[in-house]
Amino acid sequence: MKEAVVLVEKIIFGGDGLARLPEGKVVFVPYVIPGEEVRVRIIEEHKDYAIAQLIEIVSPSSQRIPPPCRYYTICGGCQFQHMEYEEELKIKEGILRELFLRQGYREEIPLKEVISSPKVYGYRNRLRFHVESPPLKMGFVKRKTHEVLKIEECMLGDNLLKEVLRDLYESDVWSKLALHVKRFRIEKSLLDDKVCLLFWISVPPPREHLEELAKLKGVKSVFYYLKGARPNGPYPEDAPHQGRRLMPAISNLIYYINPGVFTQSHWEINLKIMEKLVELAIDAERILDLHSGMGNFLFPLVKNLLSAREFLGVDTDLQAIEDGLYTAEKNFLNGRLELRKRSALETLYEASQEGRKYDFVILDPPRGGCRDLIRLLPEVASHKIAYLSCDAPTLVRDILLLNERGYFLKELFLFDMFPRTYHWETLALLQKRAL
Repeated sequence: MKEAVVLVEKIIFGGDGLARLPEGKVVFVPYVIPGEEVRVRIIEEHKDYAIAQLIEIVSPSSQRIPPPCRYYTICGGCQFQHMEYEEELKIKEGILRELFLRQGYREEIPLKEVISSPKVYGYRNRLRFHVESPPLKMGFVKRKTHEVLKIEECMLGDNLLKEVLRDLYESDVWSKLALHVKRFRIEKSLLDDKVCLLFWISVPPPREHLEELAKLKGVKSVFYYLKGARPNGPYPEDAPHQGRRLMPAISNLIYYINPGVFTQSHWEINLKIMEKLVELAIDAERILDLHSGMGNFLFPLVKNLLSAREFLGVDTDLQAIEDGLYTAEKNFLNGRLELRKRSALETLYEASQEGRKYDFVILDPPRGGCRDLIRLLPEVASHKIAYLSCDAPTLVRDILLLNERGYFLKELFLFDMFPRTYHWETLALLQKRAL
């Protein structure tokens, strides 16, 4: 295979470096830093670009450090362990700015702040593993394959998650269940300092095995999926709050969340986003959260915006809505907000038909963005839209579409929710133009 020495120009979305071969063709290579000279081996050749494997660092960057994880470059989870954290933040900001420019945004990019993570490792409160057995193998997918890599600890996970994973490897009961388990999640309940274990299994597990699992050190509750939309559990049956995780939020709120219901994996950054949303919505009177989940971002607004008249959150996950109602009751917020099982599109359509408007609308869609909602948003979102996205390219696309429909991008914030990976969260504040 062809080899070449190339100069890394920049890092692109996805984490790979962009360089050029001697004949000028673009080549993408992982685990590099801008400004480095590296030797690469071409592994894929295409008409307009090539994909290469890193062979040697000929001229290393001053920002290069030894990656601490033994699985790095094999596991597909991390892309930036080989550089100082400050360089990672600089790269993420550069990628975000370039995405705006490449997609045709012509105004000044109003990036107000890059919010760094207080932890570079050990920040994740939940981890999801694939399972293969026998022999027992629990892990993540290898880079650019569908093959499961056996993982004995993940450096991004909280220490308790690592301890429980080690105990599962040593558990006779789990080794028997694992013959039929496809995947599982370990999720930390922060206020209990324990974890909830949730797994997907193809045969009914013996009750005594579930009870034994629940006795593992650090385990609060055990749930499993066999068939249907709801997990079975908790085990033990008398687990506090039906086995829910207890998560502390701002303004003395406590969230009660079932395992499997979506929450942000980096709780400290999640709290920072809550604080920013409260700041941005401080004068709002009618708030609509179109992807509310269990009310993660809605509850702090309810607690802090005392003069607001309406808070409505909608989501298609019934269990998340139930957790939100339970959380509202436990925090004495019943009557201050409404949570409904309903799609965002259905909610916007109904509001537009009835002439209802909201002066602060929160969007927190899946990676695909919310292109399908944009046609109706101008009829409902009368003043501000706070758009939180884990996928910057679709966010920029949607901002440009909203720009065509009468909204301008007022402020932008980059929250580093996922250190050591190419992912982050972007919060965009859009405001309706005055007529």
